[in-house]
Amino acid sequence: MIKLNFYGNSYIGIYAKANDEHVLIPEDSLGKFEERITKRLQTEAVRLSFSGSSLLGIYCAMNNNGIIIPHISYRDEVELLKQKTGLNVGIIKSKYTAIGNLVCCNDKGAIASPLLSKSDLKIIGDNLGVETIPMKIANYNTTGSCCTATNNGFIAHNDANDDEIKSIGRILKVDGINSTVNFGFSFPSYGIIANSKGYVVGDLTTGIEAMRIDNGLGFSNR
Repeated sequence: MIKLNFYGNSYIGIYAKANDEHVLIPEDSLGKFEERITKRLQTEAVRLSFSGSSLLGIYCAMNNNGIIIPHISYRDEVELLKQKTGLNVGIIKSKYTAIGNLVCCNDKGAIASPLLSKSDLKIIGDNLGVETIPMKIANYNTTGSCCTATNNGFIAHNDANDDEIKSIGRILKVDGINSTVNFGFSFPSYGIIANSKGYVVGDLTTGIEAMRIDNGLGFSNR
């Protein structure tokens, strides 16, 4: 397990997002942050912003096929993203711009907030190359904040019930469990950055939480 913070903030998932080839990090990231995260996830780092913001994890959802970003992103940011990653880029024109809080995905499926429209769901599905299903988790509409997924597993909000865990597993076609992160915080995507090769957690994460995260993301049996 590697524990990180971003300028002292343990909620590292709001600042970065990864797939199996790239990790998006803020332009002002320290070299040590980039070095540790790229080594653990075995990825290349792409430094950028969305609408000038460093909250990359909040503003995007990404798998190995594509990335979904809000319409407030600047044109040069979109072009840099396409150039550096080669991914499909889907732009959501919703009033809800925190796409990372609204969508959880891997290469096998996607779960989206019921707040998004049918046309939004189509953009997500077309660019990520997966079926996209609207669903609440633990009675929250912020589905993306409530679940972190890779092609090997997922971690859901600690209050997600057994039926929700089963539904998430059916949609994403992987097994997973619920857990907290950062010493009791129930929204996993805020404290975890993960891909199929590894994961990093916020530095407040306890050993017990790390064991559950390791299990849910499918690393404990490797």
